[in-house]
Amino acid sequence: MSGTSLDGLDLCAAEFERVSDRWTYRILASETQTYRGTEWPERLTAAYRDRGALRTQTSLDFAAWCQAQWTDFDRRHAFGAQAVAHHGHTVEHDPQRGITVQIGHEASVFASSPLPVVGDFRSPSVARGGQGAPLVPLADRDLFGSFAVCINLGGFSNASWTDARGLRRAGDLGPCNGLLNPLAGELGLEFDPGGAHAAQGRVALPPEGPGASNSLRRLPYYAAPFPKSLGREWMEREFWPAFNAQRPQRPEDALATAADHIAWSVVHGLRTAQAPPGTALLSGGGAYNLDLVGRLAACGPEWNWTVAPQEVLESKEALAFAYLGLLRLRGEPNVLASYAGGPVDGCDGTIFGSHPKT
Repeated sequence: MSGTSLDGLDLCAAEFERVSDRWTYRILASETQTYRGTEWPERLTAAYRDRGALRTQTSLDFAAWCQAQWTDFDRRHAFGAQAVAHHGHTVEHDPQRGITVQIGHEASVFASSPLPVVGDFRSPSVARGGQGAPLVPLADRDLFGSFAVCINLGGFSNASWTDARGLRRAGDLGPCNGLLNPLAGELGLEFDPGGAHAAQGRVALPPEGPGASNSLRRLPYYAAPFPKSLGREWMEREFWPAFNAQRPQRPEDALATAADHIAWSVVHGLRTAQAPPGTALLSGGGAYNLDLVGRLAACGPEWNWTVAPQEVLESKEALAFAYLGLLRLRGEPNVLASYAGGPVDGCDGTIFGSHPKT
């Protein structure tokens, strides 16, 4: 899994077992191959805007690099892996225009893979008229069903839950690390460790009310119904202009203002969607941000905000795509219309290479 925060490639080796009608999992190992000191932050960022030869070459090279990483991961740990689920890296996501693009899915590269590869999970959902995101809610339901809500604090925040009718629901709630990390960069940091700098800052937002026409909370996305999802395009087109128009100059104050808004957007999204109260499982890089977790608890007291155990915290999204890949290989639904939109459920993903026994 390579996420929008551009920090690295998350690798997770997991073993799944079906007992009666339920799946269980065991994480065998996980690690992140950092992009720090590599060409990938620059090349992946350039591929956001280039839709021609540069993106094509980047996709080929990224696929080959990813294959080398997971092959070495398997060799070093001697897992005897049966298959790989590969998300790739999202360079475009605008489902309202029928667009989602994850680079790094190259049949010509994976033809040499010693393992079957399941990739390109999102585009079938968008082709059906769905959102193509978030895609982890089925894994949340089946592997972490004891929690009222599962929340990922990644580049964006997203959540999934089961409603009163027993349907799994989900959606992107707002920006998260994709907002905080660039602001931390103004202090010469890759991220704000533990939210320490935000904790030293002062929230500076105009008051809500009829005169607050530029208020971040009034962005149309927050009033849109679920299912819905966000992409980098929304950040550039709508969020950053609104935020920069009212942000304080001091980086610590900007971080505090951003963290306050993130907490509000998460709680607002859950309340708007009538997500059930109870224990909320937090994962993703933002779960390390103690200041943000504290703001969530203060903003949404109807939930018990619980940070996932370390091994889950490090690898939950990669684990989820491993589970989606397993279901794809078994020919079972792995994306539900109830949270992704579209007219029907899907068994999504392209299988590159031979099909293993599952």
